[in-house]
Amino acid sequence: MNFLYKKIFFYFSFFIFLSFKSYSAEVNAETFVLKLTNEAKLIFNDKSLNLESRLKKLNDISQNYLDLDALAGYTLGDYRDKATSAEKDSFNKLFREYFIKNMSSKLNDFADQELKILDSKKINENNIIVSTKIFSKKDAQEINVDWRIYSKESKLLARDLVVEGLSLARTQREEFASIIASRGFAGVINALETFNKSH
Repeated sequence: MNFLYKKIFFYFSFFIFLSFKSYSAEVNAETFVLKLTNEAKLIFNDKSLNLESRLKKLNDISQNYLDLDALAGYTLGDYRDKATSAEKDSFNKLFREYFIKNMSSKLNDFADQELKILDSKKINENNIIVSTKIFSKKDAQEINVDWRIYSKESKLLARDLVVEGLSLARTQREEFASIIASRGFAGVINALETFNKSH
């Protein structure tokens, strides 16, 4: 009987341990999202920054919070396995600049918005979805945003945003796939270079 009690206690303790680990991972992901958005807001609220300085600070944030290399690889779709190392390096560099400039132009009104954590869920060993709602004071608009957070060796990085059910990574992937289908890989490189030079 004593052995049976010990066995039950072991399984119960093991279950609690796993639950605590999962809960901790989710709480850490929620804290990560709040820290990321708060740091971004500080940049957009700083009126002393010119465009170049803002882009520099956003790039610094991206190094710490965003997995842009993984995102770049995903957006290449089927061509990712066909591209040479040199092509991937060139694409990743242009994509990072494109992403920062594109986000900067789209987030001009971000400074007045408040973010609220709704829920978080660990969907597998390395991925956590943090569900949030963004409130805009300017136009009283509410937007549902899910953050896909990748966790590896205690390092957290954001890999995708799903805005009102629309994945930004998947949308970008479909756009690049269309360009590659019509103009090849060189067409994507040209499109990124053109965008980066004009912004």
